[in-house]
Amino acid sequence: MASSPGRLPRGGALCVTILVITIVEKFAEGGWLTLLITGIIIAFCYGIRRHYSRVGKAMRELDEMLLDLPLQEGTDLGPPKPEEATAILLVSGYNGFGVHMLLTIVTSLGKCFTNLVFVSVAVIDSGSFKGIEQLDSLERSVTESLGKYVDLARRLGFRAEYRTKIGTEVVDSATMICSETNARYPNSIVFSGQLVFPLPKFYHLLLHNQTSFAIQRRLQWEGIKTMILPVRVRI
Repeated sequence: MASSPGRLPRGGALCVTILVITIVEKFAEGGWLTLLITGIIIAFCYGIRRHYSRVGKAMRELDEMLLDLPLQEGTDLGPPKPEEATAILLVSGYNGFGVHMLLTIVTSLGKCFTNLVFVSVAVIDSGSFKGIEQLDSLERSVTESLGKYVDLARRLGFRAEYRTKIGTEVVDSATMICSETNARYPNSIVFSGQLVFPLPKFYHLLLHNQTSFAIQRRLQWEGIKTMILPVRVRI
């Protein structure tokens, strides 16, 4: 039988009862230490949850600001020309994070590039993979997101296209598709993004992935120019 909302489940009540009895009977024999350690762990977990909640809120605000830009219909300039200067943007879904990267390039380096190529990796979770239908759905979702980036880039006056790759590991697959795209557009620079905070903390390295830096190291080893763009969030 399901427990009523707001009531402690029977298993939880039993655990709490055992914990209280143990603390009362063993407090002077070391129970206080168990209580202290448990309290520290709980506080630590709540701190992590609070941090991720604040970051999630900041990312949603970024989406709200950037996903509905009032732009006029652009002119289709045709596909990118391989011999011209190209910015290769490594993105995930269509979100404020990726649009922020695009606008940073347009406002800071827009005159340096005529081509924009968006690349993304459709990551397969091998542990929960359910067959070809899930694969098709994943690929369709990624291509739809990349199509939105291409449309936005064309509205901003660039030649644009997208490329995608299916893989089970982000860094290897991203490095491979960026290398292939760079071979197609030799006069190019690969751009990726990384969250930055007003006051960096030591735990930011633990709580947020460093995928962009891992990809940058591999591409630079191959002699491919790579730049990481900061995406600022205030929390």
